[in-house]
Amino acid sequence: MKHAFFTLFSFIILTNGVQAQNWDKATNDVKVIAEKAKQNAIQTTAILAEEKRTLGNEKAALQASINQKQINFESLKLQYDKLLEHEKKLKEDLAAQAHELKTIDGTIRTSAKQARDYFNEILTTPEYPQRATVLEEILQPEKFPGLSGIRNLLTLYLNEMTVSGEITRRTGTFIGTDGLDKTGELVRIGTFTEAYRLEDGTLGFLRPSSNGAKLVAVQGAPGWSLSKLMNAYFDKEGIAFPVDISNGAAFTRLAQEQKSVWDWLRAGGLLVWPIILVGFVAMGLVVERFYALSKIRGNSDRNMEKILTMVSKGEWEQCRDFCRRKSQFPTCRIIGHTLKYIGSTREIIENAFHEGLLKELPTLERFLPTLNVLASVAPLLGLLGTVTGMINTFQIITLYGTGDPRMMSGGISEALITTQLGLAVAVPIMILHHVLERRVDKIIGDMEEKGTGFAVALMKKGQVKKREGLDAAA
Repeated sequence: MKHAFFTLFSFIILTNGVQAQNWDKATNDVKVIAEKAKQNAIQTTAILAEEKRTLGNEKAALQASINQKQINFESLKLQYDKLLEHEKKLKEDLAAQAHELKTIDGTIRTSAKQARDYFNEILTTPEYPQRATVLEEILQPEKFPGLSGIRNLLTLYLNEMTVSGEITRRTGTFIGTDGLDKTGELVRIGTFTEAYRLEDGTLGFLRPSSNGAKLVAVQGAPGWSLSKLMNAYFDKEGIAFPVDISNGAAFTRLAQEQKSVWDWLRAGGLLVWPIILVGFVAMGLVVERFYALSKIRGNSDRNMEKILTMVSKGEWEQCRDFCRRKSQFPTCRIIGHTLKYIGSTREIIENAFHEGLLKELPTLERFLPTLNVLASVAPLLGLLGTVTGMINTFQIITLYGTGDPRMMSGGISEALITTQLGLAVAVPIMILHHVLERRVDKIIGDMEEKGTGFAVALMKKGQVKKREGLDAAA
């Protein structure tokens, strides 16, 4: 086709160039050209037919290929859908496994944190410092502990079970009560107790530091009895050793026991001093009563035997002189007073005896009611201090809440110490009051017994006048 158009274009140019030539020649040339163009058209038509046939074959091949690819596409699409379903199932399985792994990871880390807290509070950790490294590796946030972490954690617990049943002796370092590093002989009893002895003989107990890396000496001395046991064990001469099964709670009280009495009293508030005053007043009265009653000597039976002998003999003047000489005995004073009424009626003699007895009672029972009152006042003052301390505590709670217990310790100390002190003062007063009261009752009973015996002796001697009427009839 291109060749035909090119021939025609050449012809037009040639025509323009040969205008002066002969028309016939031009006609022949045109025919020749036309013939060539016709042949070229035939050739072109043949070429186009061949190309059309070729294109048809290619189209058929392409259509067949498309059909095959469509079949393949449908097959691949079906496989893709199956793969999507399989992927979805795998994702679900992966999510479930991820949740399980997360749960396992959280459980392992929680156990590791609990183990870290536990190992920071026990006595064996300073002997095994590698525990901290193992726990830090397990607790790394970007790393899954895995089976190795579980194995290491389990190994730590198994080792702790083993060492908890051991008694070890070693030379080690610790932080002393003065805050400086000390080196001494250490004894550990399981995970309960660890004690030290320095070269100068100083003894004490140890507790782990806040991070469990070191041992710290407990403030306060063990005391004489505990020190004796501990020295014997350190010297391998004894088999007994004090053990604190409360995980340090008992031994930490050694430091609290070093608190002075003055500090203890100041913590009780103002009402401590009235209670102490009551105690001193009561103690003074008790001392006075014991001294006064101790002056009332015994041997009343022997004195009464002599008096009855004199009465039986009718030696009245000697009896009066004897009672005056023995006036330190209440019984002799009462009988001496009764002798003034010899020869009177029985009622008069009995009344005289009771009169003498009543004169003695105020001396014997002096200050006993006061002691009884003081024994009642002391616990009431303690109760008042308790109420005052609790009021102060609730006021602090109202202002600051319960976030810091140390802010409430003052009111609680005042409440407890005053009650404790009030009871500590009242109980001895009550006991001593009872002892004094029994002593007075014993003296009074003895006087009544001797007075009755004296009256009977007078009646037998005929020194009692008979009453008119009933006595006469008798």
